[in-house]
Amino acid sequence: MNKIIIEILYDQVPEDLLEKLNDIYTKLKQNFWLGKDEECIEKVGKFVEIIIRILEHITLGKYTPLEDNLKVSETLRNFENLPRQNFPESIRIMIPRVLYSLYTFRSKRGGAHIKEVNPNHIDATYIISASDWVIAELIRLYHTRNVDEIEIIINSIVDRKIPILEEFGDDLKILDPSLSVPDKILVILYKKYPNAVSTDELKRWIKTKSRTHISTALKRLDDNGFIYRKDKQNILTRKGIIYVENKFKEKLYK
Repeated sequence: MNKIIIEILYDQVPEDLLEKLNDIYTKLKQNFWLGKDEECIEKVGKFVEIIIRILEHITLGKYTPLEDNLKVSETLRNFENLPRQNFPESIRIMIPRVLYSLYTFRSKRGGAHIKEVNPNHIDATYIISASDWVIAELIRLYHTRNVDEIEIIINSIVDRKIPILEEFGDDLKILDPSLSVPDKILVILYKKYPNAVSTDELKRWIKTKSRTHISTALKRLDDNGFIYRKDKQNILTRKGIIYVENKFKEKLYK
């Protein structure tokens, strides 16, 4: 999960829950990007359970210990009985109902069910979209940052799906080696947007015969208005975003 998302929710959500959410949410999306639809469906229950605990903390000031079993359906119904004046509709009704639908996929539509037309991919697609929405909605409700910045972050969560890249903790690997160095830079910056990426990170992630190729490419991209550079930090401009979305539309959203 994007570090900036953790920072936004840090004041509202206990650190152990955020760490668990980060692990589960990241693996859920990685499974989807790698075409592991069945694993995505099987793991969604863990996502539901950690979000329920976050809602418990938000509404009750305490949550079911991670080692204890949750009564998922009963707990989700309980949120709907919370006082309207105390909590927004998203916390009482919308998020719980989305979570219930996700949990239903886990228990009713898993890979063990044999169907004439395999539903796993469309199920996994919904699971990822719904999970992204839940994360985005929590950020929308509990952020303390500039509204314009939050809108960019939320859009990056729900819109940017980039299977030509894969993240491994703090490392990133480009899965399409045919891309040019400038395009590799732009795709990485697109993935990380609205966060800036250091030149050192780009040199670590992009394999070239000479590290100077990356410095040269960054200067040209900056000169042409595709990126903004400051103190060895690099971020996409609007022109850069439009370029990536137009050139790599099929690879970004397939």
